Amino acid sequence: MKMPLLAAALLICAGCATINTANDYHGIGIEDGETPLETVEIENTGWLLFRCIPVGSGDTRYPNMKTCRYFQNTVTLQNNLDILDSEMARIGATRITNLSSRRTDESIFIILFTRRAYHTSAVLLK
Repeated sequence: MKMPLLAAALLICAGCATINTANDYHGIGIEDGETPLETVEIENTGWLLFRCIPVGSGDTRYPNMKTCRYFQNTVTLQNNLDILDSEMARIGATRITNLSSRRTDESIFIILFTRRAYHTSAVLLK
């Protein structure tokens, strides 16, 4: 009886790593002659118990694949930048502009569970 409850709790507390892209950019920060290839938004989320024990985090090796890493904390700025590097290599981008990152923490039941997320966005140029 306890094993199905534990499995359900782990599934509910799973993290997620996602990357969203758009090919249409109408912003500032691009010099003459530069071609924007895509706008990228990366989010990596995970759950912490008592704000320090990782329960489930996004699997940064496979973003958008609905996989997670249990009992590991992959919610770091470096992991988001690694995903950004992979996307740059995939599309052949050579420069980044308008790079922005931030971390958000949302607590549930005061400090029992915390959902931590790193958000990174950038415009990739050729």
